[in-house]
Amino acid sequence: MYDPQTVQMIMLTIVLAFFLALIIGLIYGLVLLTRIRKQVAGMARRLDEFLEKAGWELRSANERKAPQ
Repeated sequence: MYDPQTVQMIMLTIVLAFFLALIIGLIYGLVLLTRIRKQVAGMARRLDEFLEKAGWELRSANERKAPQ
């Protein structure tokens, strides 16, 4: 059907395209995770401000330890 060199070039092209798509997908995933993390941090800050205005105060994990 095709000579071996042509088949080899086709396979190499497919493998390179797959790895390129994989790398781009991983980078895009990291970018999305960074955006989500920043949004969650902003939401937590706004929630803290809202609760402080309402008279509530969230304690940090260090303050939740049992009294000594």
